[in-house]
Amino acid sequence: MNSFGNLFKVTSFGESHGSMVGCVIDTCPAGLTLNLEAIQSAVDKRKTNQQNFASQRNEEDKVEIASGIFEGKTLGSPIAIFIKNKDANSSDYEALKNVYRPSHADYTNHLKYGLRDYRGGGRSSIRITAPLVAAGEIARQCISHYTNMRVVAFVSQIGSVKMQLDNNFLYQRESIEASVLRCPDSLKSKEMQLLIDEMQKQGDTLGGCIHVQIQEAPIGLGEPIFGKLQAELSHAMFAINTVKGIEFGNAFSNVSLTGSQLNDSFTNEHGAIKTESNNNAGIQGGISNGELIHFTLAFKPISSIQREQKTVDEQGKQVEVSIKGRHDVCALPRAVSIVEAYTNIVLINLLLQNKLSRI
Repeated sequence: MNSFGNLFKVTSFGESHGSMVGCVIDTCPAGLTLNLEAIQSAVDKRKTNQQNFASQRNEEDKVEIASGIFEGKTLGSPIAIFIKNKDANSSDYEALKNVYRPSHADYTNHLKYGLRDYRGGGRSSIRITAPLVAAGEIARQCISHYTNMRVVAFVSQIGSVKMQLDNNFLYQRESIEASVLRCPDSLKSKEMQLLIDEMQKQGDTLGGCIHVQIQEAPIGLGEPIFGKLQAELSHAMFAINTVKGIEFGNAFSNVSLTGSQLNDSFTNEHGAIKTESNNNAGIQGGISNGELIHFTLAFKPISSIQREQKTVDEQGKQVEVSIKGRHDVCALPRAVSIVEAYTNIVLINLLLQNKLSRI
């Protein structure tokens, strides 16, 4: 299960400490002009070593495209993307090669396959998302050829510090990028930074939430039953490391409401059918209704912490482990670009599906 999508199919390859990570995009429409600088810029936003609380692994993350693009245009043939690993330090993991790190994929991978790549988590590493962000940027540019729809994601919570969301407001990228934490609330961003600084001193890590808006989404994205828009988005989001929950709109608090309180009544505004409220977060029956689509993702804290923890080795012997090396205290600011990329890959697939269904 290393591929996602069907009409814009992305297949991932590579390991954290291998020679490279990459992906292949199959069936991308031909003749679309791409901004190659924007692809590199998107990947740069998820790079390590950008803040003192991020992993200090110093990768250039230069995007190389081996096929599928000629003179800045897509050819319709597979687009092969790879990013070389140049600063992998496998020696950091030698002491852990026979140890199951708490809350990591070591144990489950070993039991499933009979062996594991202990160097940085191998295939389970967040490192493999670097070329997928490039694929997501290509998806975003493809979307822009067909519609004004855009994905805007930002950090809304880190640890116990949470900003107040206003889903009647369209958040803008300028206010998000003004914060090193990619949080549009400047006051909460400062509080988040103080909390991160404290956790870094304690050798601990933090989780939080990323909020996503799909602005100006057209009506009709999503398919009945197993292709519902929220199901396709959830499938993609849960493929991101440390994502443990998703909420469309205010789904969990809405369960206390009655149907009459929750229902979105239709109205006619100058010939355009709209809803008076947006309690269903822009999705009805699994299909976009033209209103703002928004959802929130919950990320657990990064599992690699410097504090001593109890675990066992491959022989079942009880040991204590402290995970050294270069790890994030909080990865949410870097994860924003991953969330946007995966969302755009879902959306381009659904857009292309709609185009095919009308042929």
